Amino acid sequence: MKKYWSTLHLFQVLCIFIFIRTSSPLTQPNIYNLLQQSNTRPPTANASVPLGVKLGMYLESLGNFRSSEMSFDVDLYVYMSWQDPRLAHNFSDYVLINNDEIRKQIWLPDLYFANARQASFQEVTVPNFNLFVAPDGTVAYSCRCTLTVACSLNLRYYPMDQQLCSIRVLSYAYIAKQVNVTWFDKNPVRFNEEIGLPEFQIEHVSNAYCNGSYQYALTENSYKSDDFSCLSGNLFLSRSIGYNLVQSYIPTGLIVMISWVSFWIDRRAVPARVTLSFTTLVSLTTLGNGLRFGLPQVSYAKAIDLWYGACMFFVFCALLEFATINSYMRKSEKFDSMAKKMQSVVLTGRRGAAGNVVDALNDDWCTYSTENGRKSFSAMVGDIFERAGNAISPRRNRYRGLKTEKSPRGYGKPDTVQDILSERIKFIDNEFDFDTKEDDEIPGNMAMSIYDNVSCRKDEADSSSEETKFSTKPKRNGTNGTRKYIDKSLNQSGQNDSLIVATYFQISANHSRHALKIDKSCRYLFPAAFLLWNVFYWWYYLVYTKTPIDK
Repeated sequence: MKKYWSTLHLFQVLCIFIFIRTSSPLTQPNIYNLLQQSNTRPPTANASVPLGVKLGMYLESLGNFRSSEMSFDVDLYVYMSWQDPRLAHNFSDYVLINNDEIRKQIWLPDLYFANARQASFQEVTVPNFNLFVAPDGTVAYSCRCTLTVACSLNLRYYPMDQQLCSIRVLSYAYIAKQVNVTWFDKNPVRFNEEIGLPEFQIEHVSNAYCNGSYQYALTENSYKSDDFSCLSGNLFLSRSIGYNLVQSYIPTGLIVMISWVSFWIDRRAVPARVTLSFTTLVSLTTLGNGLRFGLPQVSYAKAIDLWYGACMFFVFCALLEFATINSYMRKSEKFDSMAKKMQSVVLTGRRGAAGNVVDALNDDWCTYSTENGRKSFSAMVGDIFERAGNAISPRRNRYRGLKTEKSPRGYGKPDTVQDILSERIKFIDNEFDFDTKEDDEIPGNMAMSIYDNVSCRKDEADSSSEETKFSTKPKRNGTNGTRKYIDKSLNQSGQNDSLIVATYFQISANHSRHALKIDKSCRYLFPAAFLLWNVFYWWYYLVYTKTPIDK
């Protein structure tokens, strides 16, 4: 009897074990056993029909855009789906697989990111993937990875540019006839709406195909060529101009405006205007070097380069304007100095001056021991008086071509009178266009400053003064001949000396006024030109070349 109950108890335990085994999911060999096997071939039932693989991606974050390297970082989720009949089972729901060892036993599409410089699979705190197997063998696989993607930037319109960056996915080993990779039908590429980039704005994302023919199975003498599946996830980015507006455009524009301050500075203040002009030029150059920092050295001009070049041009033109003003002022000072010398001669008395001149000439004459030297000296004196006679004929000469040049130091020790006679009239400019009409008269006496911006005080000149020519060649009878020659010349030019002084004062004043006129014109011309440049620049890059992005 005891043996009977033992046999019955053993039979019950066996029945319970069989029931548990038959009711457990692990007893299904079509899923449990297959997961233990290594499947290295694509699950294609018919070799003539390619395996269809669906792909999608979700952009979790973007950042670290490096214009100099033309790359950016992206953290994304990749979704894939395909059907593997070998993994079919009779469960009513998906089977979750998150064991990395089992995942390695399952065939996965050999997709890679073609334009990724670096790629890493996230494994913190566990490998970031999941794999679901449907009863019919459909596999849904997703993983998380981080990429450093190369993006070819077109910087012609920088910093008002729009960029298109793509993430390309290809099958590495299987041609399109074996594994055909396509996008999901609905929203295959998505991105996190909370992504905030400091320099760019994500306009939108799209999906496209980049299928092409590639060579594979390369050997020394042969290769194969076929079509591979290629998918492209496109990111349309628009650069924010705020940073460059504050750091580049406004400072450079202000530097250009500061250079215009020199137009209001007294034209006699050469040190102040030189300092301002060169300071703005150096500041703009330094700031321009900072504009190019962090950008690749491209072979074409960017929009910000054109702006910087225009600002440099305006500052350089302001420097050239100062050089022109300084040239006119130096001429004005030279004529003023000469006029004051001659005026002092006239005021001290003509006869006394003539005597001093003759004594000085007599000393210079005696310094020449040869006949040729004395001839040269006499010719020089005659040339001085001839040019002086031409200078006092405004109706005929219009004050053109007057030039000065100091005579050699060895001719004597010049004083006030001798300075005039020992300088050849050879002024720097050869054009003195004064609106002197045929019947106008140059004032004979004038007291003014070369920096006055008002009309000079004029005294009526003797209208009956006639034009007088000096003899070109002095007499060759030694000191007495020279004395007689100078006495005659001084007597003939009695009324014309004051006219020469007034002429020089007038030339000096006109040069000064011309410089002031240039300054006043530039006060309005430069701002107007810069304003027109701004209107054209911003209209061209913000309106004309701004193409809307097709969504």
